[in-house]
Amino acid sequence: MKKGIIITAVAVVIVAVIGINVYRAQSVSGKAVNVHVANIKEKKLRNTVMVPGTLKLADEQYVYFDAEKGEVERFHVTEGSRVQQGTSLVTYESDALDLEQEQNNLEKKSSQLQIDSVSKQLSNLNKKQKELEKEMSKQEARDQIDTERTQLNLDLETAKIDLERNKLEAKSIAKKERNLDVASDINGTVLEVDKEAVNNTSDVQKPLIHIGNTDEYLATGVLSEYDALKIKTGQAVKITSDVLPDKEWAGSVKQIDYLPQQQASAEAGNDAANQYPIEVKVDDQDITMIKPGFKLLLEIETSSKKASSLPIKAVVNEDGEKYVYVVKDKKAVRKEVKIGETTNKFIEIKSGVSSKDKVITNPTKNLTDGAEVTVQ
Repeated sequence: MKKGIIITAVAVVIVAVIGINVYRAQSVSGKAVNVHVANIKEKKLRNTVMVPGTLKLADEQYVYFDAEKGEVERFHVTEGSRVQQGTSLVTYESDALDLEQEQNNLEKKSSQLQIDSVSKQLSNLNKKQKELEKEMSKQEARDQIDTERTQLNLDLETAKIDLERNKLEAKSIAKKERNLDVASDINGTVLEVDKEAVNNTSDVQKPLIHIGNTDEYLATGVLSEYDALKIKTGQAVKITSDVLPDKEWAGSVKQIDYLPQQQASAEAGNDAANQYPIEVKVDDQDITMIKPGFKLLLEIETSSKKASSLPIKAVVNEDGEKYVYVVKDKKAVRKEVKIGETTNKFIEIKSGVSSKDKVITNPTKNLTDGAEVTVQ
């Protein structure tokens, strides 16, 4: 008896559930679908590549202590001073070079004295020959002193060669002396002067002087192999920073390295993807609102065109077919379309709909051809 009651109760529940689902299905099928619509419009379609970057100065120079030049005699600049290319920055003094200079001067004097002495001996030898000619024939007198004259001429040429070598050595020393004075390679501002770097004993060498051109900035980053094929010099770049989220700066691609980043290739092995360094010239001067070293986001425009477009979500891709739904007489009508360029938000419509069609921009999986719709 109890078993029969239980079976009956279960049957009633099942029938009730089925009835409720049938009722809901009928309610849904008879209810219009709420949709949003848009007309096809002419838009500028931009394809971009996003690259993390870092802000840096366009031109920088680091001057490090060079022990081979000797000791630092004098610093000629201070932090914050402006310098031009060729401005003297620091001067060395070298006891070894001073000694080399003195020795060279002595050698030049010695060579010149040798030349003067031999020249005088040759002059005296000519007088000696004339005296001998009084006692014997000219030929006999010449033969008697020819050996001595030959040796003296050889000594004279040797002394002249020594003097020329001394002069060449003097030029080399003068060049070394000029190298004792280190000059600026760029026009810029002295950002740092560290006199204590002379005494640095750590493995990481610190610069004595750091100069940078604060009038020009670059943004640097790396590209993947795929993106490196799409980026060209001159392409427009939008630069942003998380530090100033409401600010953006304009730039352009200045350079893409032909070879991949060496460090990434060497350390990661043969299976690692290559990365190609890129430089972006910053065109906006107010980039100085942030500082070198700040992290940036570089949005590089790879292509741009005007085209008739719709929001990308409006186009349905099903089994290779592309179609949209348009609203006609309060019903959804399916229309196949031919598409072109695609961006993150919009898609080019080459054919299939006109500017008068109200295209549904939020088609769902349940939306079908002929379904009743309500435009929101």
